[in-house]
Amino acid sequence: MTTAVRTHSVLVHAPLQQVFDYVSDLTRHPEWSDGELRIEAVTPGPIATGKEYHSRGEVLTQKERLNTLRVSHYEPPHRFGFMANDPDAGDVSHVFTFTEQDGGVLIERAMTLSLNPVVAFLFRVLVYPFVGSPSMNKSLAKLKEKLETP
Repeated sequence: MTTAVRTHSVLVHAPLQQVFDYVSDLTRHPEWSDGELRIEAVTPGPIATGKEYHSRGEVLTQKERLNTLRVSHYEPPHRFGFMANDPDAGDVSHVFTFTEQDGGVLIERAMTLSLNPVVAFLFRVLVYPFVGSPSMNKSLAKLKEKLETP
């Protein structure tokens, strides 16, 4: 298997705790995600490592694609992560780090997945540059707008 890591970042002008609280609430991700997405908690209680969610969303041509999400990192207000179990890609890690910078908060999102070498090559040269990267950039721009709009 080949590990692929893709990282994107955005600088948001909002308080650190507010940014962390908003991003760590997975049920709010549909508000800024690119495409159709619904996320609901499966495990009751507050956000914590191990809490589980179900997501249903649009991936390429698939509608209502089900993923199981599990919070993997919860370190307020600097680090939040979750593992998405995707039916085709397996476990996909999403880790957000939050750093105060230039009067705002730098949000860095790292997505990590393991793929067989042929699929990893296609992911790197076709899928990510033309689909994944533009989608991620659009989502982070929406996130920035949500966090900066009173």
